[in-house]
Amino acid sequence: MSEAAGEAGRGEAVVESLSPPPLPPQLLSVAPMMDWTDLHYRQLARMISRHTWLYTEMVVDKTLIHNPDHDRFLWFPPEQHPIVCQLGGSDPDELAAAARIVAGYGYDEINLNVGCPSDRVAGAGCFGAALMLRPELVARCCAAIAAAVDIPVTVKCRLGVDNNDSYEELVRFVHTVSTGSPVTHFIVHARKAHLKGLNPHQNRTVPPLRYQWVWALARDFPHLSFSLNGGVAGLDGVVTALRADPGPLAGVMVGRGAYHAPWDVLADADRRVFGGSNAALSRRVVLDTYAAYADAMVGRWGSKPDGWRAPSLRTLFKPVLGMFAGEPRARQWRAAVDAAFKQGAGSVRGVLDATLHVLLPESLDAAPREEGDGGVAGPAHEALRTVQHWEPELPPTPEWLAVERELGRGAAEREGGMPAAEEGKAGSASQDSALTAADKSEAANLRSGAQPGGTGSETSTSGNLAQGPAPAGGAAKPGDQQQQQEESGAACKDDGASHDESWVLVEKQTSVPLQGVAL
Repeated sequence: MSEAAGEAGRGEAVVESLSPPPLPPQLLSVAPMMDWTDLHYRQLARMISRHTWLYTEMVVDKTLIHNPDHDRFLWFPPEQHPIVCQLGGSDPDELAAAARIVAGYGYDEINLNVGCPSDRVAGAGCFGAALMLRPELVARCCAAIAAAVDIPVTVKCRLGVDNNDSYEELVRFVHTVSTGSPVTHFIVHARKAHLKGLNPHQNRTVPPLRYQWVWALARDFPHLSFSLNGGVAGLDGVVTALRADPGPLAGVMVGRGAYHAPWDVLADADRRVFGGSNAALSRRVVLDTYAAYADAMVGRWGSKPDGWRAPSLRTLFKPVLGMFAGEPRARQWRAAVDAAFKQGAGSVRGVLDATLHVLLPESLDAAPREEGDGGVAGPAHEALRTVQHWEPELPPTPEWLAVERELGRGAAEREGGMPAAEEGKAGSASQDSALTAADKSEAANLRSGAQPGGTGSETSTSGNLAQGPAPAGGAAKPGDQQQQQEESGAACKDDGASHDESWVLVEKQTSVPLQGVAL
C-alpha cells in the first residue's frame, strides 16, 4: 500500500471513529413526566440502561423563545443519547423557532405533546390533549417543526378527548397528521382524556385502557410506526406487548414504573428487550457513578450567598430514592437519608456513605435479575391475554380508509407505480398523490359519511375529529360541534393566538398539579 493510500485509510478510520454510534430501535422508552424525567433522573436511567430511549420533561415553546437560559432546560451530557425533547405549544411558527434551539443541543428527535390533559396545558394553554380536536393544526405544527430541523418529529397523543372518542375519529386524527406532515411515529397513551371533570391523576386511572386500538392503528397504517403507552409498568408487560400476535408495534413507553423503581424496570432491559448485554453491574456501582455526576452538578445553574444552589442536593438525590423499591429495609434507608439531610449533609456521596449500611449487601451488590430470554425476536407470544385490559377483538377498519387504500393501489397500478403488494410500505401522501380526481371525490364522500358515488348530501360526520359521532337516537344537532369544543377547553379561536399567560403558568415547576403528569 502506498504512503498516500495509507494516510487516506487512516483518515477514513478517524472520521468513522468520530461518527456517533447508530441509534437503537425505540423498543423501550421512558415517558416524559413533569418534574420527574429531568436531567438528573435521565442520567441515572442511562447509567442503568444503555439503549432505553429517554424523553425530557415537556418544554414549552415560549419558554425557549423568551428565556435566554436555554442550558437549564435543554443541556444534557452526551451519554444520554438516545434522547428526545418533547415540546409543548400550538403555534407553528413558535414551535419551529423553539425546535431550531432544541436541534442545536443535539437531540435525536423532537416530540410534540398532544396528550397532556392538565387544565393548565389543555385548558388555559390551548395545547396538549386539546390539540386532538384540531388535527389540521397538529399537522401544520409538525410540518413547521420538520421544516426547521433535520431530525425526526413524532407525536404523543391520547385515543381521544371527552366525547370525541371513537376509533374512527382516532383514525382520522392519525390520517390527517401523517398526510399533512412528515410524522411517521405516534406514541399513543391508550386512554382518552377528559379535559374537564378529571384531574391529571384521574385522567391516567379512570378512563379505560384500550390497547387493542393501538394494534388496530398499526394494522390500518402499516407504513407508520406506533408505540404503546399507558398501564405498562414492568419488563414483563413490555416484552409481552412487543411479541404480541396483533403486532407489530414500534415500541412500548413506560412511565411511573420506570421512575419509582428504575432498577427493576431498566436494569435487565438492554438484554431482555434489546438483545444485548446489560450496562449496570449492581446498584452499588450505579450509585457510586451517579454520586460523582451529582456532586459535580450542585449549583451549576446558580447560587446565592445564603446557601441557595440550583440544582440543590435534595433535587439531585431525588431520583435515587426509588433504587431500592421493594427491597428489604428500603423504608429504613429512606428515613436515614432524610435524617442525613436534616443534619446538614454536604454531598450526595456523603449521604450515600452515611446510609447505605442500612441495606442488605445483596440488595447493593446483586447483578440485574435476569428473567426470560434475551431480545424480543422469536415466536409470537400467546399469553397476550395476561396483559390487563387487553381485548382480543380489534375494532374494524373504517370503511372510508379501506376504500381509499384500495383506490390508491388501483391508481398506482394504472400509472405504472408500485405493485399492490408494496402498498403497505409507502406513505399515505404517496397514495393520495396517485389518486385520480374521481378517486379522491369518492374517498372524500366516504370520509364525510356519504355512500360511494353519492353526492355527500347525506353527511352524518365530518372528517374533523372535533365533530365526533352522532348521539344515539338521531343525527347530531346543529351547534353540537361548537358546544363540544367549548366544553372541552379547545377555545383557541385562531392558530396564532397568544398564550403569554399560559406558558408562564406551565413553567412554574413548583406547581403541584403538574408534578408527575404523563405528557
